[in-house]
Amino acid sequence: MRHGELLQVSWAEHRDLSQGAIAGDHVGRDSVGARLLQPVPTPLGFRPELNVTVAAYLLLPSPQVPLPRSPIGDFVGFASVRLGGAYFAIATLTTAEILRLVASNWIDLTRGPLGLIVRRPRLSGLESLGLSFHQYYLLAALLGLGLAVFIVHRLLDSPTGRAWKVIRESNDLAESIGIRTVRERVVAIAISGGLAGFAGVLFIPRTLVLTPDLFNPMFSATGLLIAILGGKGTLIGPLLGGAIFAALPETLRFVDEYRIAIFALILLVVIRIQPGGLAALLRLSTPFRTPPRPAGAGAGDLSFERSPVLDVRGLTKRFGGLTAVEDVSLKIEPGELVGIIGPNGAGKTTCLSLISGFTRPTSGSVLYGEHEVSDAAPSVLVAAGLARTFQQAALCASQTVFENVLAAASAAEPERVLPSVLRTGGWRRRESGRIARAWDCLALVGMTDRADEIAGSLPYGDQKLLAIAVSLATRPRLLMLDEPAAGLNHTEANRLAALLRDLRNRGLTVVVVDHNLRMMMALCDRIVVLDRGRLIAQGTPTQVQADQAVIDAYLGGSADTEASDA
Repeated sequence: MRHGELLQVSWAEHRDLSQGAIAGDHVGRDSVGARLLQPVPTPLGFRPELNVTVAAYLLLPSPQVPLPRSPIGDFVGFASVRLGGAYFAIATLTTAEILRLVASNWIDLTRGPLGLIVRRPRLSGLESLGLSFHQYYLLAALLGLGLAVFIVHRLLDSPTGRAWKVIRESNDLAESIGIRTVRERVVAIAISGGLAGFAGVLFIPRTLVLTPDLFNPMFSATGLLIAILGGKGTLIGPLLGGAIFAALPETLRFVDEYRIAIFALILLVVIRIQPGGLAALLRLSTPFRTPPRPAGAGAGDLSFERSPVLDVRGLTKRFGGLTAVEDVSLKIEPGELVGIIGPNGAGKTTCLSLISGFTRPTSGSVLYGEHEVSDAAPSVLVAAGLARTFQQAALCASQTVFENVLAAASAAEPERVLPSVLRTGGWRRRESGRIARAWDCLALVGMTDRADEIAGSLPYGDQKLLAIAVSLATRPRLLMLDEPAAGLNHTEANRLAALLRDLRNRGLTVVVVDHNLRMMMALCDRIVVLDRGRLIAQGTPTQVQADQAVIDAYLGGSADTEASDA
């Protein structure tokens, strides 16, 4: 096991965006880092100083990502970040193999399969203190590992790390709270690429000959297995898995013929007993610690900015031959509480998805204030103040109630990576503001006493309220709720209605889609009715209840008339 492998895997695998796939890409960038810092002039005449300069470009900060990063990581990130699952894994593994083939065939630069002869570096200053090369090399590797763990630990407890955790849970959830998923994925891949390149630098003194075969795809599998064995999604897991992968093969050398089979059996047993790996089995992961509630924190002073007019014009959406929404036009005025009702299949949720950016319209337009937002990404709309919830409460089920709300508050006020690592004074002040905002939102929905509970263990009604608190943490000006009362009993529905009235009184514009007609008629200032994708009525609750088209849509009056006429 080469030195630096732990450093590489502890970062790459912890992010859990696509476990193991990123490690495959890292093999190629690890190779690049090792080759650029090798101190031997090549046939192209590269001087050692030039090699170090190029490597510094790979490892030094960029304006977008002020931490070590790799241009190859940037490229791979932009090229493959929209892929998911197996496709993302294939893309990154293919990149690693392409880099290996380039190194094998670029004879003038790498000498191909013959490789490059590397002189072992010597530090006379340390040697004068009585340290041998192996001693100060080990010290450098440990310091590098410690630096990587420090960076990862700091980032995980920051807006950047919280964004990565939400993305791991669900892309739609991340977009719905304002996280720009593509950018965050690219940043994650680029940073991990820089650390992987640093691991390549540490690898140089471990061998005297650098050949392309040293960086084969087996290292990708090794990185994946390290994460699985130790525990993916944890900080300690890859470190533990890497240590075992380094020590166990040597321990089993006395049964050389069967050691791979024995190792595989151990891995399968661990996965079978505890899919979360050794970190979960041994309970080594540190649980989230809810920060204390600031003195005087509460929902009393929480208010919302005035929303501009939302103007929907001729909105249409077709799925093949099915028209889900047809020529819908409506306006939502600032400070209104508007309800959208209609029978099942009327197009209510589709209409909400079109307005919030999760679905692209076939035709028509959505104007938010003076801006056309029909083609805007959901995260862009959230940043502009237009947020939404889903029919099924979209939450990070494995995180606590407070973590969910804090992630949304952090998405509303993202941070650069470097201040998150250094914890500057400005960063600490902003973090205190994010924590206070999260507590205020929980207080508003009446859930401060459940802040430490796991979100997935909450009763259904409380999960609905938590989803609203998460949306409120994004600082919306217009909030769209998709069936918030679905599955709630009478008491829970009344509690929800009181909350929505309070939000309207605090200046928030609210749009509610729901089937609870009793609640909607008592709650809303204005009702919009859809049927079969078309807008058939809108007005005050009294006007809508007396509208014959609405009565026909719900009670089938038109159908009965047609039957009698026939």
